[in-house]
Amino acid sequence: MKKTLLLLFLLVGSLVCRAGERPKYIFYFIGDGMGHNALALTEACLADEQGDDIGFGTLRFTRFPAVGFVTTWCANRRMTDSAAAGTALATGQKTSVGTIGMNADRTEPIYSVAAAAKEHGMRSGVATSVSIDHATPASFYAHQPKRNLYYEIAMDAPAAGLDLYAGSGFLKPEPSRQPSLYDALEKAGYKIVRGDGELSGKRVVLMQNEGANPANLPLAIDRQPGDLTLPSITRRSIDFLMRDGGAKRGFFLMVEGGQIDWAAHSNDAATLVQEVKDFDEAIGAALDFYREHPDETLIVVTADHETGGLALGRDNLGYDTYFGLLAAQKCSKGHLEEAIEAASGWEAVKTLLGERMGFGGQVVLTDQEWSQLEKTYAEHPGRTAGAAVELLARHAGAGWTTGSHTATYVPVFAIGASSEKFNGRQDNTQIAAALRKLIEEK
Repeated sequence: MKKTLLLLFLLVGSLVCRAGERPKYIFYFIGDGMGHNALALTEACLADEQGDDIGFGTLRFTRFPAVGFVTTWCANRRMTDSAAAGTALATGQKTSVGTIGMNADRTEPIYSVAAAAKEHGMRSGVATSVSIDHATPASFYAHQPKRNLYYEIAMDAPAAGLDLYAGSGFLKPEPSRQPSLYDALEKAGYKIVRGDGELSGKRVVLMQNEGANPANLPLAIDRQPGDLTLPSITRRSIDFLMRDGGAKRGFFLMVEGGQIDWAAHSNDAATLVQEVKDFDEAIGAALDFYREHPDETLIVVTADHETGGLALGRDNLGYDTYFGLLAAQKCSKGHLEEAIEAASGWEAVKTLLGERMGFGGQVVLTDQEWSQLEKTYAEHPGRTAGAAVELLARHAGAGWTTGSHTATYVPVFAIGASSEKFNGRQDNTQIAAALRKLIEEK
């Protein structure tokens, strides 16, 4: 009995020591727009996939031992945007809405934990499922007064000199009568790699193949074989950052699940669920790395803000929910809009709604609901997809209060070395401050 107690005491002591150790490898995952209820809805759908229509499944990262909740307000209002929130998460300082990597009055640059990692000899990179010049990834390398200055933001990338930039592409890489971003990147020593090309050299920019939409990777629900994905970007980024001294000196990698936010802006619950699951799979790549380096790795997962005001429960269903019905949706709201626009008449649209939304099959509609959809198509065909997505959410029991952001708390989860620093209530600036301290005290 005494030996058992002694062994337990030593085990607990070793775990405490490990928790307090400084990390050599730091992963920072940001689910854009990912509030608590986005996780709850996804975990309810996971449970339903396993035949449990009452409980909740678990994502990989919601099982992390360190758990807290985060305030997201910015310098000039309670409800933030991704630029101000991204800057707070990146730098540890509040700024004003629409501002990238600058102070609140837009007079001075402020620098991110990615830049701090680079300065302290670590390899450093940012990756995203949207464009590399979008607000959240930009906050880690750029310094611009307005988030829509896409060309200027992108031109800050070679100047910042991070080792890796990865995402769907750049929105304005070669405006007329301006130097080419690609030329600037190549002059700064970056190799531009597209699709499944090999990540080689000391600095790299990974993007989709020529002709793909530079604004975003295909949504998980719309994905086709051969598409670039956030999980694959994450795995390849890890392998790349471990080279050229990364294994010895360590690395910092920020990964954004950018289209969780986009699905929530569209009030598209089924697409949101698939984006959260895809984000979780990307985190799985970091977890695989953590299992190989448990004493030296820290993984932090949080969000910049909540989007959509998602609620689980609808007045039409009372206390009942049927979240498993969301699995009947086979494409995003955007792809459904395109398909409806190309269809020839209501009967063709009705068939589409059966094939892609499960209407008339898994999702049983009343005659009145069919009539309302037909009326919407006749009077406002462009609104039909939105009406269908909302109708499915109503049958499932999910609802929305807005197509914009909200001011609610968001979660934070952590595992690994010094993960205990992210327990409890904190502000978004405190997350970055804690990471900076870990980097600078190495």
